[in-house]
Amino acid sequence: MSTLHRAAAAMLFILAACAPASTSTDTAADEQAIRGRIDSWNQAISSQNDSLIAGIYAEDAVMMPPAMPRISGRANIRDFYAQGWAMKGSLTLTPAVIRVSGDWAIVEGNWTWTMPSPQGEIRDHGKYLETWRRTDTSWEVVQDIWNSDIAPPVPAAK
Repeated sequence: MSTLHRAAAAMLFILAACAPASTSTDTAADEQAIRGRIDSWNQAISSQNDSLIAGIYAEDAVMMPPAMPRISGRANIRDFYAQGWAMKGSLTLTPAVIRVSGDWAIVEGNWTWTMPSPQGEIRDHGKYLETWRRTDTSWEVVQDIWNSDIAPPVPAAK
């Protein structure tokens, strides 16, 4: 074996020895943990606990509601939820698919919204997509976007 080949083999051995260990995770347990966080989210919505909801989001989270500018940061997301309590609405999140890869997860789900009004109950439903990140102690939402399955009303002809 030439000196060059020995040096290359030694370098490969060193690189292999220094490579970070593969972090094997139990994706079923991670999915269950995220489902538990979503259950807590639904309970916090029912009890109008915007502080608990905000705690599900990362400090640097971004929320992208339909027909509104993006909302950045846990405190602003908390304010968004707190402003909604006056509507006396009911929101339920139902995760459909949770894909976990290492410290990241994508949650695809459905939501339903009902709200009383003088003309009768208003109902809406749609889908959402969230990016979750593992922390030292839990999972947090870092991106949240949703939209309605109901088409917007068609403007009246002029």
